[in-house]
Amino acid sequence: MGMIRVLDFVDRCYNGEDGQVIHDIIVSRLPTEVELFVSLEGVDSVPSSFVNVAFISLLDFLSFNEIKRRLRFVNTNSQINEMIKSRFAFEAKRRAAH
Repeated sequence: MGMIRVLDFVDRCYNGEDGQVIHDIIVSRLPTEVELFVSLEGVDSVPSSFVNVAFISLLDFLSFNEIKRRLRFVNTNSQINEMIKSRFAFEAKRRAAH
């Protein structure tokens, strides 16, 4: 089990560039961690550009079910939870249709 505290690596979760930093950290840890916890402690909200790059692009490497099994979001709020959930649901459905 690994923990990634987002604000240890970026000053804010503001855009795709911040998301790329978190994405790269997640991808680098996936081979050695069975389960990863992503802590968004101290983050009030996230835009879709951050979520798309940091998390949704993981669908290029893992199935949606694998992501649900291995990635856990902690220390979040309802806005962040809804943004992540809605983006994954949309993208997983879109990819399944192709």
